[in-house]
Amino acid sequence: MPREIASKKELLSVAKLKADKPYRNMWVLKTDDMIENLSWWWWWWIFFIKDPDNPGQTKQLMILWSTKYTDSIKVMDMDWKVKKLPTWEDGILKFNGMTAVWWYDGKKMYDPLVLKEMDFEVTHDGDDGELKPLVKDADYRFFGGPEKYTVNIKDEKNDFHFEMTPWNDYLQEHRFNENQYTKKYSYNIMKIYGQKLTGTIDGKPIEGTAYHQRVTVNAPAAPWYWGLVHCQDGSYIDYFNPYIGPQIFRSTEKPTSGWDFLDIRLNKSIHFYHKPTDTEYRWGTKYTTIRHKVIDGLPVFDITGKDEEKELFLRLKAYTRAYWRFQQKRKMGLKSILYYNEYPAEVIDFKFRKLDGSLEVSKKDLGFTASNFEHSWGKLI
Repeated sequence: MPREIASKKELLSVAKLKADKPYRNMWVLKTDDMIENLSWWWWWWIFFIKDPDNPGQTKQLMILWSTKYTDSIKVMDMDWKVKKLPTWEDGILKFNGMTAVWWYDGKKMYDPLVLKEMDFEVTHDGDDGELKPLVKDADYRFFGGPEKYTVNIKDEKNDFHFEMTPWNDYLQEHRFNENQYTKKYSYNIMKIYGQKLTGTIDGKPIEGTAYHQRVTVNAPAAPWYWGLVHCQDGSYIDYFNPYIGPQIFRSTEKPTSGWDFLDIRLNKSIHFYHKPTDTEYRWGTKYTTIRHKVIDGLPVFDITGKDEEKELFLRLKAYTRAYWRFQQKRKMGLKSILYYNEYPAEVIDFKFRKLDGSLEVSKKDLGFTASNFEHSWGKLI
């Protein structure tokens, strides 16, 4: 009986939390504390598609549906001004924003593949919903629920149909967290670490894996390092390191810069989920080292974690690059430019071991791996 009572209390607590914070739902944005020039919302998928012609790599596609509370921003070479902020009207979330896509087909990077301004409507019934861009002669919808999500990218030049279904209990969980930096600044994020991917490209069947984020930022955008790895055995790796320092003054797309030194790491973390033992391992700032170098125009990242119980080493090497350039009006005489760089990558080396000798994992043990990492620089203020 006590166990049943505790369970009911937990259910009531979760129900109250969802009622108090409806934006824990995939389809609901937090809009009650938006900040002019700073508030930014997006849904974002990256798809890792098996490539028989390049067995150590994947084809990759990223799609972003986004809006920002700003009177003017330039995305690549396109000027955009918000015409409608996210607003609920009769149970429908309506806003004006942009759909952006890049696509690496195994040989060539199409960057951007799609970059268009459009109006959006978002509806939902519980956890099932639809993000619908209102465009003629095209379909850029994201819809469904935890048992199956669907993304279409269909227009006069493109025909992508992707379906995402559960992979394993750990990866398919919808994880939500939020942080209040100050009384004014905050963010919230929902992540799906991994789902199985099937679908078609130009009518031909494909398969692979997918990763998702839905993000609300109410704060200045500082640069970051971030990366993820999907493993054939169902394991998962990611790292994250926001930072400030001289790189905030970078204002070009060049892969190297004289400003690339003396990062002030705000925090650092590594996360490794080992599916065969169903165990999660983490390293925080004190135990994490992230280094990179640029070779032939593309970066190589070395990620190291070591504490009293365990150690990990991961080396990722980019094989192509996509980037988004965001520019707002100058503030305080400073350029407000952010380069958001994404790099399809392969795992060159991986080692994990518990220092008591009870477990060791090598790159070979993980099976086939698919990876993407990010390095952003500049700032939006």
